Amino acid sequence: MIVSKQRRSIHALGNRRRGASMVEAVFTLPIFLWGLFAMLDLGIAALRMNALSDAARRAGRSAVIHGSMVPERSGSWGPAAYSGAVVDASEMVASLQHSIPTMEPEDVSVQMTWLDGDNRPGDRVRVQLEYRHTSIVPGILPWGPFDLEGSSTMTIVN
Repeated sequence: MIVSKQRRSIHALGNRRRGASMVEAVFTLPIFLWGLFAMLDLGIAALRMNALSDAARRAGRSAVIHGSMVPERSGSWGPAAYSGAVVDASEMVASLQHSIPTMEPEDVSVQMTWLDGDNRPGDRVRVQLEYRHTSIVPGILPWGPFDLEGSSTMTIVN
């Protein structure tokens, strides 16, 4: 008789513990998932920011070797400012399409400006790429869309 009372009390305790675990899971699982999505979203934003900076550096390196002293067959770039998107058919941005992972080329804007007003050796060129990052789960995370920018300023060599 004593053994059966102990079994019933252990069984009742087990049922209450399973209910408590379910209540704990109901409160902690959404918080855990929110934190996971927030880290994933910010990680993607960091990846995009790094890719924009790298692509701006690459475009700047291409621009500095297409100065006024470059042979005519290679083509000189500038000093007129360029503004467009990565998807444009321009020779200046053609190489950037593979440098921007996780972003649509039509959504990435490019500005190239020759800061000293010319494209002679010693003059400077600035390349800016911009992209609007939207959250992977809109409405759940506290931040809305925000702008990312990568830029590079280099000195023309030829």
